[in-house]
Amino acid sequence: MTESNDLGQAMISLVRDLEPGLLILVTAVCYLLALMALAQGLLRLLKTSEDKFHAPSAGGTALSFLICIVLAALPSWLDAASESLFGTANPPGTASLGYGGRGADYDALLAAVFALVALVGLFAFIRGAFVLRAAADARPGASGARAFAHMAGGIAAWHLGAVIDALQTSLGIQVLSIR
Repeated sequence: MTESNDLGQAMISLVRDLEPGLLILVTAVCYLLALMALAQGLLRLLKTSEDKFHAPSAGGTALSFLICIVLAALPSWLDAASESLFGTANPPGTASLGYGGRGADYDALLAAVFALVALVGLFAFIRGAFVLRAAADARPGASGARAFAHMAGGIAAWHLGAVIDALQTSLGIQVLSIR
């Protein structure tokens, strides 16, 4: 990665350029999904008031409103999950990865990869919330365990540096060598 025109530098530049815009886009999508969940919750309440015998489940209706709240305040919820798991909203990244003599270049590349993984984790967390509502409606293929897996995996991917740090500290690993 010593040359300025290699694939690693291109990825670093791409993530550096696109990440702020993507986070704004994700925020906008979260607000739209929150409005959609609110509308679905209100429609479910309307259907319940019209036909009590064929009404959607009360748990699914309540989870529609909960999803609305979660998506409207998603960064706060992710920080709260981080505080629950790591004790702080922004866990310090003290994990060390060993590369030999070219550490700074690889650190920048790993930061770019971790930023992409964090976005995937954000979408996994959002999917977990919708799977939880589908599980409350007893839809086939949806379960509370699957929703929990999506949400916990999304939180872990969002805070991947802290997860690596926690694993290295727990297992007593000093340097993870990548060759």
